[in-house]
Amino acid sequence: MGRVLDLLKARDLVLVSELIEEFSVSEVTIRKDLNELVRQGMAERVRGGARATTAGRAQDELAIDVRLGLRIAEKRAIAAAAAEMIDDGEAIALDCSTTAYYLALELKDKKELVVITNGLLAAQALAPFPGIVVMLAGGLLRAASLSTVGDMASESLRNTRVTCGFFGARGLSSERGLMELNPEEVRLKRELVASCETVVGLVDHTKWTRPGLQSFVGPDRVDTIITDTRAPGELVEEWRARGTSIVFVEPGSSAQANSAHDTRRRSLSPGSPREGAF
Repeated sequence: MGRVLDLLKARDLVLVSELIEEFSVSEVTIRKDLNELVRQGMAERVRGGARATTAGRAQDELAIDVRLGLRIAEKRAIAAAAAEMIDDGEAIALDCSTTAYYLALELKDKKELVVITNGLLAAQALAPFPGIVVMLAGGLLRAASLSTVGDMASESLRNTRVTCGFFGARGLSSERGLMELNPEEVRLKRELVASCETVVGLVDHTKWTRPGLQSFVGPDRVDTIITDTRAPGELVEEWRARGTSIVFVEPGSSAQANSAHDTRRRSLSPGSPREGAF
């Protein structure tokens, strides 16, 4: 039942069919768990599934180890496409999102790459790769996200310039941009964005309809969004109308990687530096 509640908090709305597929259990088991969550006031039933109530969403931030295990296929496909956008010799930024962690794992063969991140998992993943220099934005440790935040991190970023930044998000809106829940994370991500010439959003299909508390980058600053093929078409078109490039990936396939690379090339203005500078 705890895993079902974690998924509810992550997606806000889930279908019984999705839960059966996610956990490989019977419909009877899923309905029993949902009924118990409803009894506890953590969820409310909707046609074909359930959504988290205010009480259910008000619990602690979803632990990062739980988030790492959600929608792994989508995140890996998004990460693979994002990695194709990164050239040797560049300087890039990664946030502390779980998708950014999976992107870090894709960078093992890059050479003379500088990565600035506030994500401890991403930094740890990159540390063994001989061709990568990792700069960890210093600051206070947030245990919930295994990230660093605060004034020390912000200070280190103010004189930094990188070619491209890759950001996950709690939710997104064509009016407000990419959003997060925690104000400290929002502040740090804004500093990271300010250091980037190009901004790429890494969001699976569940993020398109999820709310966030604060925007950390406006829609006009987002050059590209990489998402999976289940992203809602109407919302995708709203972003496209703003001039944002949308790259679709199919979980379990890297067929869209070249498309992502081409999109990056189009998003960089003529004369933009090919190497990150500090």
